[in-house]
Amino acid sequence: MDNEKLAGRCLGSYRFHDGTVYSLDVFSPEEYNINIDTGYRAEKQRRKGGGGGVNHSGNRVVEPEEYDSLSRGIVLVTGSHDQTIAMANVQKLITKESGFTVKASKVASLTGHTSDVYALEVLPEIYSADGQSRVGHLLSAGDYTVRTWDLEKKTAKAVFNGHTGYIACIKIRGKRAFSGSWDTTIRSWNLETGKAMHVFKGHTNIVNCLDVTNTDLFSGSWDQTIIQWSRATGEPVQNFRGHSDGVQCLQVYEDNLFSGSMDKTVKIWSISSGKIIRTMKGHMAGIECLQVVDGVCFTGSYDKTIRCFNVDTGECIQIFEGHTDGIYCLKYYEGLLFTGSGDKSVRIWDASFLIVPNRKRLFWCCSLDTTK
Repeated sequence: MDNEKLAGRCLGSYRFHDGTVYSLDVFSPEEYNINIDTGYRAEKQRRKGGGGGVNHSGNRVVEPEEYDSLSRGIVLVTGSHDQTIAMANVQKLITKESGFTVKASKVASLTGHTSDVYALEVLPEIYSADGQSRVGHLLSAGDYTVRTWDLEKKTAKAVFNGHTGYIACIKIRGKRAFSGSWDTTIRSWNLETGKAMHVFKGHTNIVNCLDVTNTDLFSGSWDQTIIQWSRATGEPVQNFRGHSDGVQCLQVYEDNLFSGSMDKTVKIWSISSGKIIRTMKGHMAGIECLQVVDGVCFTGSYDKTIRCFNVDTGECIQIFEGHTDGIYCLKYYEGLLFTGSGDKSVRIWDASFLIVPNRKRLFWCCSLDTTK
């Protein structure tokens, strides 16, 4: 089967929740130094030297399903309307028919939030101010709180309070976390001490999305604007105006800013000038989530589809179809695309052939949007 036919195929659909899947993250426990048994090492060891062996011609024989010896066990965490966080092991399998597939199995359910879990992100290896203990492995939010979790013990650790509305988004940068809320503010937190650091005020409606660099914070809101803030002063640097409906998702990529909106478009902005470079269209309903990686932009929409755009040309190069409700979250990880939906499922897709090869760094000689 050729690469074009393989790209975009659904490798599996899983239901770990009784409600909409609003948030997800995917990680390798080895990469984050988290001691979680994914069952992968044991399975690889059991099959070591096996996998069908060698036939009489000296060619390796692949069984109908065989664990990929070059891959590693990964963990999927998802947050939902049902107020829980699910943990699942994901394993990559080599197959005769289509090259590879995946298998996912739920291993734990974390409880503690009192409302929808709108956001979560895996924590880097950070220790408390006294250096005695790790602050946690996962950060989540959704009710009026931000919470940390011990994924090894499957228990809650700390609770950060301060917001006066539901928390819609979080972002981690170094030893700081940032949270955006229905109360129209953004708060920053010191993860080592658990203390609140600063409150960013300027939006006039719900703060839906965040991204953070070493020097700046970017926030998108239902007020249809994006604000760039100075992390040093807490003051606005500039406003990005151009969307005609709420801004639901954004990401800083290279020297540009990508944003998705309920106006059905993705816009690429020059951060230095604040001008729109390109508008990417194709979705038939609002865009709820996006991720830019290695020359492509994945977008999830209320139209029940995920699209993949070439960021250099704006061309849609793949459409993923199969969900029966809107797409609220997504993440590309090691050739796999994970998506969460209002249909209460998580789907895993083959996206291994969609990365743009040998691309040049995105550069623009002007700041005019010619694609309106």
